[in-house]
Amino acid sequence: MKRNKIIELIGVTLLAGSLMSSCSLLPPIHQAVNGPEEKDSNESNANITTTTNNVDVDITTPVDDPVEPDIIEPDNNNTDNNIIEPDNNNVDNGSNGFTADYSATEEDYLKFLNGEIDAMVTYLNTDYLEFEKTYTYDKMIAAINENVQDEWMDDRKVIEVDYAMIDCGNDGYPEMALYMAIDNGNYDTLQEYYIFKFYNGNLCIIDSYNAYYRSMGELNIFGVFSQYGSGGANRGYNSYVRCNKDGVHEFIYSLSTEQEIGEATIAGYYIPSYIDLPDDYPLTHDTAGKYTCNAYSFMEYDYAMDGDEDYYNDYLDQFVYVFTDRQGWIVYPEAKYMEIYDQCGFQVTDFEGVNARIAERLDELGMTDEELLNSYTEHYVVPDWIIWEE
Repeated sequence: MKRNKIIELIGVTLLAGSLMSSCSLLPPIHQAVNGPEEKDSNESNANITTTTNNVDVDITTPVDDPVEPDIIEPDNNNTDNNIIEPDNNNVDNGSNGFTADYSATEEDYLKFLNGEIDAMVTYLNTDYLEFEKTYTYDKMIAAINENVQDEWMDDRKVIEVDYAMIDCGNDGYPEMALYMAIDNGNYDTLQEYYIFKFYNGNLCIIDSYNAYYRSMGELNIFGVFSQYGSGGANRGYNSYVRCNKDGVHEFIYSLSTEQEIGEATIAGYYIPSYIDLPDDYPLTHDTAGKYTCNAYSFMEYDYAMDGDEDYYNDYLDQFVYVFTDRQGWIVYPEAKYMEIYDQCGFQVTDFEGVNARIAERLDELGMTDEELLNSYTEHYVVPDWIIWEE
């Protein structure tokens, strides 16, 4: 078989993938300091300074500011269902057609935590909160506690809230992120992240992320959420999504790693329904222990489409696969399996090929390599998390 030694790996993907089977190897990724800290009233809040391992990064409002829209004071007398009408005539549309307020500062965002203003959910898949419903800070925490307890059927609740100013899409304008640690009983603490942005003078919850059981998640200062964890004894999973500068949730890519499996098993998992396999095709574990399958996906699976065969086949068609042996050498499956993979439209490549596809995906989204970095990389840009409540 053709073999190529792995020479160059992408740290955010492949190193993380190699750690999937052992959650104990995951680094501590969420650190916060006590706060909030007092600020000089004359100090500009448009500038956010954060620290990498050795580098100070100053996120500063650009000199050539866009025209700032008029700020509309929010109506705090109604905290039930304040629906904000989008301005679809503005070319700088943000979340759901709303117009972003570039003049919002950290003090404006802290009004929500202090109970002075409320926030409306504008992201359809926001965890534990209702779409297009408006919440005060206290009502948000209460709703999350209630829904977590309903989901897990026990007395779980939010035990810590941290906040940080971030810069989604690296455009120089601040958003606020909340991190919530949820008591998970005998298991790992559940992690929830929410992103807030002002539109039309009103605060909106524009995105959310979570880390499921046996996984860890982290949000970097550019609004990119990385999740990695175990999907079973020999399975690992990485995913990368982000909130872009317009407040839109975007899938970047994911990596599913399955160790100690065989080529027949691989085909059995991923073959679309329209492929007719030969009667003697061995969909068994006869070749188990042979490979590690690294399956890269560049399309986010929409669970609302469960049961739609055409959609699922389209989803499978865009996977990119890299196979390695136990020593980490590239392995190409035998001809009889490659023939089936070709029929399925599977893209079987090496790490150089998949790195090129990742670079292509970043280019499609207008992202830089720096924006994708997480704690597995040397210069991960960490938000300045401040403990608000514990």
